[in-house]
Amino acid sequence: MDAGEDARLAPSAPPPQTPSPPSTPSLASALPPPIGDPVDAQNPWERCRTGYAPLGDPKRDVLQLGLMCGPSTGMRVFDERVEGVAPGEQTKQLEGKTGECFRVVFAAERGVDAKLSWSSAAAHIGEGSAARLMSRRGQALIAPGASALCLSAPGVLALRLETRGGGRYAYQILKRR
Repeated sequence: MDAGEDARLAPSAPPPQTPSPPSTPSLASALPPPIGDPVDAQNPWERCRTGYAPLGDPKRDVLQLGLMCGPSTGMRVFDERVEGVAPGEQTKQLEGKTGECFRVVFAAERGVDAKLSWSSAAAHIGEGSAARLMSRRGQALIAPGASALCLSAPGVLALRLETRGGGRYAYQILKRR
């Protein structure tokens, strides 16, 4: 046998092992899942918020939720985003036409407690409590949660916001015609 044949017949050594990098969890898996009201996956008004965890930046959270829950339900931004600092109360009135639907997206830092309510003397459908989303960093509300407030006759709508505690918040009204 020649040296070349010897090399071919000799048992081969296993390739050198390179240590695998330690497994690190992704940021998404490191954070606890968002906490919030249960979502009805069959309801498009609720489904848009599935899995969203507020980041604690009210302006950004309102923008993201507006993008998630606006176009998917046929809604667009109605008015400029409003920003504020808790505690306080404010009411926003708007004129609505027959067939128009409204919804508000609200976000706040963790130290803010908020209550949102719609009222109207005009005939309407879609009342209900706000849907809540919470994370360690912030919180968000979508009101009404399970649908939009839709007018069956023209009239004035009022959105009332009461905040307690301390911290920044933002909200924006969405509308569908």
